[in-house]
Formats: sequence, C-alpha cells, structure tokens
Amino acid sequence: MKSYDKVIFVCTANTFCSPIAEAVYKEIAPAWLPKAVSRGIVVLFSEPISPKVNVILSSHDMEVSNHEHSIQLSKEDITQDTLILVMTLSEKVKLMEDFGIDSNIYTIGEFIGEDTDMVNPYGADDVQYESFFEEIHKRVERVILRIEAIYHEEGGEDNDSIGQ
Repeated sequence: MKSYDKVIFVCTANTFCSPIAEAVYKEIAPAWLPKAVSRGIVVLFSEPISPKVNVILSSHDMEVSNHEHSIQLSKEDITQDTLILVMTLSEKVKLMEDFGIDSNIYTIGEFIGEDTDMVNPYGADDVQYESFFEEIHKRVERVILRIEAIYHEEGGEDNDSIGQ
C-alpha cells in the first residue's frame, strides 16, 4: 500500500458532513499523519457551513478550525497520493466520472470495511444530528487507525514530515 500526501473528506455541498469529518480528523489524528481538508462536489457559490456544524462540534469541545464556507473540490486539490473519502457511493461515482479518478477514492465505509453510506441528517431532529456525529466520529477514528496501519506497514511512522 502507499502513503498519502493528504486526506480530503468530500460531501455534496461541503456544508455539513465533510466539515464535521474534517474537524474530527484534525482533533484526533496524530500530527505525523497527512493533513486533512474537506471539499464539496457541487458548490455553485460559496455558502456558510451549516450552523448545526458549530453546535454539534461545540457540544463536543471541538472547533470547525478555519472552515467557515463551502469550498468546491478542484483538480488542483488532488495528487496521485491524495486519499479522497466521500460520504456516499453516488458521490464516489460522480467524482470518478467528473475527475477521471480511479484510485485512492473510497466511501468512508469502504475504507474502513463497512458497506454503508453516511447519510446527511438534513432537517432531522437534534437526536439524529447527534447520532450522525457519533457515527462519523467512530468512522473517522477507524480511518485514522487504517492510515496508521498503512504507514506502519511501510515503516513510515518515524517520518515526522509526513503530510506536512
């Protein structure tokens, strides 16, 4: 397996799911792992992230970092060593078609050995938003463990410059 230069969490609009995944990753990933960002597939114009993101992250003593508005995924974001993690299979297919990507792109579930999508709880009650956060947190923890295992297989865990 190969090392990654960065991790990009992707959802459709980059206003809810992927900013939460990015924030969780940044909060719990060791500094030597690749840096993470989040992007959207369909960002026609930059819009503020969902206020629910701030509420959920704040309730778990986490910050959104400097991600305040949606950002469109671009070809410049992607190198041959970029790990792209999408929320749903349909988002994966769209990116593969639109960007001609055929490697290093997975749903989060695929990457950690689960076959379920992360479904945006848009319009749901607070309990469902909290449930989404708990699920994405567990999955991002498993993403980190998998990336760590890949690096350990390669002997790259001692390289302090990885992902810098």
